[in-house]
Amino acid sequence: MRTLAVIRKEVLQLIRDIRLLYFSFVWPLLLLLIFGFTVSFEVKNIKLVYFDMDGKTESRALINAFRATGYFDMTTENDFSWKKCQETLEKGEAKAIMIIPVGFSRQIARQESAKLQLLIDGSDNNTASIVMNYVAGITQSFNERITLERMNRAGYAQSARTPIDARLQFLFNPSLRSQNFIVPGLIAVIMMIIGTLLTTLTITVEWERGTMEQLLYTPIKPIELILGKITPYFVISMIQVTTVLLASIIIFHVPLKGSLLVFYFASALFLLGALGVGLFLSLVSKTQQLAMMLAFLLTFLPAFLLSGFIFPIDSMPISLQLISYLVPAKYFLNIIHAIFLKGAGLDILWMNFIAMFVFSAFFIVMSITRFKKRIE
Repeated sequence: MRTLAVIRKEVLQLIRDIRLLYFSFVWPLLLLLIFGFTVSFEVKNIKLVYFDMDGKTESRALINAFRATGYFDMTTENDFSWKKCQETLEKGEAKAIMIIPVGFSRQIARQESAKLQLLIDGSDNNTASIVMNYVAGITQSFNERITLERMNRAGYAQSARTPIDARLQFLFNPSLRSQNFIVPGLIAVIMMIIGTLLTTLTITVEWERGTMEQLLYTPIKPIELILGKITPYFVISMIQVTTVLLASIIIFHVPLKGSLLVFYFASALFLLGALGVGLFLSLVSKTQQLAMMLAFLLTFLPAFLLSGFIFPIDSMPISLQLISYLVPAKYFLNIIHAIFLKGAGLDILWMNFIAMFVFSAFFIVMSITRFKKRIE
């Protein structure tokens, strides 16, 4: 009954605090929409300026091959000069410049090696690498087409095959759509941030308003107070999970191949840990500002940088790989990616569930212990 009284008190405070309600229900969906539409591992609309000084059939076919991919925003220039190329890249008017010299088509017709010049802005090494891969793929396909045409004209149609016929098949995300990977990952990051921040303010607000002393005069036990504080925010967080889940499926068209039951079980376990972290930070901090700052540093940065959401953990230094084992978002990220894209269940993901259980239990126990010490 005493726990129910604390829950009722927290619910009434939530209803009266419009800003907290806005933060609880609007921010998760807003963050998902912003990050979901802006964060992408694909690079499109790459500005490419080309100089077609050949103007023949093969040069036009190559330009059309680039345009057909949909990755390039292509414009042409007629007056070629190296100075103009350099100025175009320096001003950021293009990310790449393609120069097709005179005699390009003639060299192909003579079965010679045709020259092609590409200048790529390397100031953004990630974009430059992606552009280079795009160019390599396009030119390889173009070369294969020309080779097959030559062999067909020479009467080798039946043997016009490459020595190795490598057939690639991508499982779980066949279209290689980056949003299928990013949006489920955002659920983990957003829930870690919002869940922690929601409970970060609960105890600090009590101390700053002077209402904690009133609670201490009551016969309520620490574990009852902790449960009463966490329960309303846990329910709100589960509503948030449902909201972002529906947005992921309806707005971003991310497939959910696994079990909804396993997904909600993982979400509940993860949120208990996130709420426990927020509660613990509110107990060790004396002000709301300090508590919120600690929550941001200990949740957002690790969840964003060390969970494998943006950067592969295997490519990190050994020291950071070891630290990543302490980041709970890493395990939740593994679970939801496997549930969404692979349809995996508890039989495969049980190690991640154990890690999240240890994380949640640790911070709930630490919160109860810290609260006891603070009121003594």
